Amino acid sequence: MLANKNTWILNLTGLIVSIVTIVALSLQLYIVADFTLLYGFLFTLSYNGQNNLRLLGSSLFVALILALPGLWISNHVKPQFFYFLVYCFHYTYHHSGNRWKMSYTLFFEAAWNGILVLLVAVLFSLASAVLIFCASFLFSSQGSPYVFNLIYTSTGRLFQLFLTWLLLFIGISVAQNNMKTLHQLRFILITTMYYLLPILVLTSAVVLILLWHIDLNPNVIITVFFELTILGILFLNAYYQDGSDELKRMVWLNWLLRGYKVFLLIMILIANYYAFRYMSIEPSQLIYLTISLFLGWLYAYSAFFSDEKAQKIIENGNKCLVIVFIVAFYLVIASPFNFTVNKDKAPLSLWHGVDSISKGDAQEH
Repeated sequence: MLANKNTWILNLTGLIVSIVTIVALSLQLYIVADFTLLYGFLFTLSYNGQNNLRLLGSSLFVALILALPGLWISNHVKPQFFYFLVYCFHYTYHHSGNRWKMSYTLFFEAAWNGILVLLVAVLFSLASAVLIFCASFLFSSQGSPYVFNLIYTSTGRLFQLFLTWLLLFIGISVAQNNMKTLHQLRFILITTMYYLLPILVLTSAVVLILLWHIDLNPNVIITVFFELTILGILFLNAYYQDGSDELKRMVWLNWLLRGYKVFLLIMILIANYYAFRYMSIEPSQLIYLTISLFLGWLYAYSAFFSDEKAQKIIENGNKCLVIVFIVAFYLVIASPFNFTVNKDKAPLSLWHGVDSISKGDAQEH
């Protein structure tokens, strides 16, 4: 658990970042706002109370590199996942004592910690927002609508953003202050995955069978296989990073995972086939599809080796592919050029696929 001093450092950082961001937005200095927020998240999510000056410097440097493309180009690429992977590298670098040699265990820890800390921060922000709304509504009902108007009307837009960012950073501080509890939650989630793995394999098999009997929208097919692939990769990495020898001695689980690795490649190949044949693909989507294809071959290849050898193959392959992804995605963000594969076809959109599934309109008429 972080000491009170460190908690105050995180809260003060969140306050300063929120103020600077709002001032930058009010002056329409969007590049400064992006840089400030990136710095704030890199610093607070990687913070552990050690080497604070080095963390400050590395956070500022990485945030500057990430924000620089905004000086000369503005595109519609959504880089949230790219930013998250960069944070994982930054976390690994800081927690390894500022060494460039990457530990996959630390990288895995960074990913899980980042997800759980952000989840707690969002829940804290939502709970705080509900309490603030109730209080402002009570004031408004008593003839004092100033607070309500300040927060919930268009005139108070900047104050709304300030409050949102501040609460989010306070939520990060709360989560960092209870990291041991989050580690226990992470262990519970990873253990749960073993019980859910047979269900995931069965679901994937059913989807593959249905694919040959139902005329589905290509966006729906790609969306379903993409989601199943993400879950599969999470399950496989959780298995290799869990460290539980008892679970790894389960013969049925070992063989199930080996078969699932090959099945994962089949799903990725199908998703890529439908994407390249029926959809128009933007550069960022092209990177996702290409990296997923290499991941599929990597995991399928590891299925033919022992557990220890397979773990090494997956770890080294994941590290290389993450680096390739970050470099390629940064070039897409920084490049002034824009192109589309299959420009004359319908755009690939996972959101449209999810929307079609939720409306029960997955079948083309």
